[in-house]
This record gives sequence, C-alpha cells and structure tokens, in this order.
Amino acid sequence: MESKVKQTTGDWGLGKLKEVLADGGEPHLMTGEQYKESLRDGRRVIDSNGDIISDVPTHPHLKRSVDLIAETFDAQFDAATQEITTYRESPNSPRYATGWQIPTKKEHLLKRRETLELSTMKTLGVFGRPPDYGSTWAMGFLSIADKIEVDNPAYAENVRNFIELSRNHNVISADVGIDVQSDRRIPRSEKSSRLHVVEHRSDGLVLCGAKACASIGVMAHFSTVATVFMPDMQDVDAIFCAVPMNADGLTLLLREPTVDPSTEVEDHPLDSRGEELDNLLIFDHVFVPNEFIFGFNNKVLLQLYSEFSVLAFWHILGRLAYRAQIFAAVAQTTVDILGTENVQSVRSSVAEIIEYAAMLKAAVVASEADAYLRNGVLIPSNEYLIPGRLLSTESYPRVLHLLRDLSGQGIVSRWPKGVWENQEMGKILEEYLPGIGVTAREKNRFFNFVWDLCCSGHSTRVAMFEHNNATPPSVIREAVYQHWHQREEMCELVRGYAGINPNRGEK
Repeated sequence: MESKVKQTTGDWGLGKLKEVLADGGEPHLMTGEQYKESLRDGRRVIDSNGDIISDVPTHPHLKRSVDLIAETFDAQFDAATQEITTYRESPNSPRYATGWQIPTKKEHLLKRRETLELSTMKTLGVFGRPPDYGSTWAMGFLSIADKIEVDNPAYAENVRNFIELSRNHNVISADVGIDVQSDRRIPRSEKSSRLHVVEHRSDGLVLCGAKACASIGVMAHFSTVATVFMPDMQDVDAIFCAVPMNADGLTLLLREPTVDPSTEVEDHPLDSRGEELDNLLIFDHVFVPNEFIFGFNNKVLLQLYSEFSVLAFWHILGRLAYRAQIFAAVAQTTVDILGTENVQSVRSSVAEIIEYAAMLKAAVVASEADAYLRNGVLIPSNEYLIPGRLLSTESYPRVLHLLRDLSGQGIVSRWPKGVWENQEMGKILEEYLPGIGVTAREKNRFFNFVWDLCCSGHSTRVAMFEHNNATPPSVIREAVYQHWHQREEMCELVRGYAGINPNRGEK
C-alpha cells in the first residue's frame, strides 16, 4: 500500500532556518528580525476562531508575543548581554547560543542561569518556555545516553546530532509529553487521540494522534516529543523523537487568548507584552526520519522521565526563583507607594515573599553545588531541587494572595487610559488618588501592572501552568521522600544515640 506521507529531504525542517542564517552576520545566531522570518516556514497554524494563520509573526494573537521573544534573540547581539547569552568554544570560534552549550562544569550552569535571569526579567517569567529552556529535554536525553544505547546505539547518536543541529541553527525547541485529556476509562491503546505509530518504514516512523499544551510550540522551530509512561500502554506507543513545527501533516491549534491583542500598554503593562499561547499538536500521518528518533518500542525508557527531566526542572525552579524576586520588588513598591511600611503585618507579608524568593534561589544554588556528571552532562542534585520545586508550587498561590492583600483597593479601583484623558475625570482622579512619590495616574498604571501579575485571566493561566508544569505537589512530595539520600546514615546516628537497633525495619 502506498504511503500517505511525503518523502523528506536531508534538510527536514531546516530549510528556512538555513536560508535565514545565511542572510545574517553570524553563522549560528539569529537577530530578532531573522527569528521572525524563520517562523515563515510553511507551518500550519489554526487560531481560536478556526482560521488558518497566514503569517505567524504578524497575526494579532501572536504578534506581541513573537516581538517579545525576538528581543531575547537580539540580546545575543547586544554588547551588554552577548557574553551571557552566547559562548565560543575557543577565542576564534563562532558564537553559539548559551542555551545549547552542554553543561560539563559548574561555570556552564551558572552562565545558563544568567541567561535564564535575562529571559525572566525580559518576559517577567510569564513565558514558562523561553528560548533558553528548549535544550533542557534534549540535554536530558543525552544524560541517559548509556541507557538509550543499550536499546539502540543509533538513537543515542541521534540525540547528540540533534543537539549539534539545534546549536548550529539557533533553534527554539519546545517539548511536549502529556496526552490530550479524554475519558480515562478507555484503555490508552484504544484511544485514537494517543500519539501512535501507524506505519513503521525502513527510513522512519509515521505518527498520528495529538499532544497537548505545546506552550511555545507555535513560536518554536522544533519540538522534542516523549510519550508519558502509562502502565497500560503498549511498547509500540513508547516514542522519543524530535519534530519540526513545519512538518507535513502537523497542525498547531491555538487556544483562545487570555489577553486582548489590542489592549493599551498603559492599561495592561504586562499583558500587552503578549503571552505564551498554548497549542494542541495534531499529527496526521507525520513522517519522522530515523535520524530524529531517540527511542521507540521500549516503554522502560519512559520510566526514566524523572531522570531526563532534571535539567528542565532546574530551569523551571530557576525561573520561579527570579520571578519570586520580581514578586518581592512588587510587594515593596506597593508598600512604598501606599506608605504602609509602618504596619507590622504589612512588613511581615513582604518578608514572607522575600523569604520565598530566597529559599527558591537557595535550592537552585545548592542543587548546582552538588551537581554531578552523567554521560558528560552536569546534572543538578535532586536532593535540593525536588524540595525547592515543592516549595515553589505550594507557596505560589499564597504569594499571589499576599500581593493582592498588600494592594488593597488599588487593584480594584483602576481606570483605563480613556478616563484619565477625560479632562474632568482626569483632574478629579489626580487630585484624589496620588501615591507617595508618584502621581495618581502613575499609581493607577502600577496597579494595572499588579492586576496583570496576579489577578487577570492571563495570570490565572500562568498560575495553573506553574502548578502543573513542575509536576503536581502530591507527586513531588513522594519524590522528596524517595530522594532523601541521607536516610540510612542519619537514622543510624539517631538510633545509636537512643541505644536501639541501628538497622531500620528489623524486628
């Protein structure tokens, strides 16, 4: 039977990237404008109105988001940030994006975190998948290369080649794992929505099905794809691979925006900068060549999720730590504008947010201090990373509540730009509502920002994303229990002091 998919070329997914890079001054880096052009690669995207998007960089739902991500690419050329966002292998070698440097020593992790800090401050951390995040799953696959090689040495080599390819082409790589939400009573093997192989050819796999929540997929070039392990799944549904966003048969379906694309910057200082517009990936006979397959027909590899995701979790916690510093600054600015610092309960609330930020950063730094090499990749220590992830997730709603509480009526009594430009109303508001060191209109603009940060529909989406992004708290707490490496040593010490049997569990 004739295959339903087109033959691919050696430039599978790379044709537009090669063209764009050839027109630039750096062979392995793109400016913001080059990045925008790279998205005009023939990808099939459908917006929340059901319309096909003809031009991703200029579509109303995407333009501001693409512009914001483009700024992170321009940072690779800015003299003030270039030494952080890029690196050279030797003094005379070309520059590459720091995100695609394989971390082999602690200095590499520190530099990656500096890049992460820049992207977080640029996006205020509302993009859970900034460009520098994209390599973390690929690096994670590399960190378990020894186990992949046992299954198929070619797959491990494919991982190395994909990292090299992405580094050479300044790629944004999304990652997708979770299946679409559907009736859980139906066995996974019977769901047409599951990502599955419909044809196993000598030169690759043909995939059908869907994957959910490809958060930056529409603004990425590739996505790494890994099936989530389920006890009832079949080996043939165990898939590790990479897929370009312009692959034939792939459709990216966008969710409804939470941000009005025409909103005024003054009315919504944060939301007007765009959002990470999640999308559903729909595979309709998408061909994946052998060289882009990292694992197949072996669900044992899927159970290594917690191992190959450590760098991703480190990045997530690092971003949340820097975002927490932003929260602390917002809290202090609120107090300064309202003049409430003399209230002890107010200082206590601000201190709680400062504490949150400090503890998250401490967990990140400690995980780097105890990092270890695995298959040539430096992996942060889970001993500190996992408890930090738990704290970041469980305390996040509390921090947002504290910010709302500190703001009082400021985030409720806000008026849009048009009211301030009404001569009568603008004059009254300026007289009645000034803050300390700011005009009434400036105070209004600040609380518009606070609203965007912790009250808007966009902020709710971000909060839900953070809750699920680093794994739900109940699952993380189990990991905290399982990864306490000093259990035997410390229990033996305590039992020795108490004069009881030093061996745990013996009757």
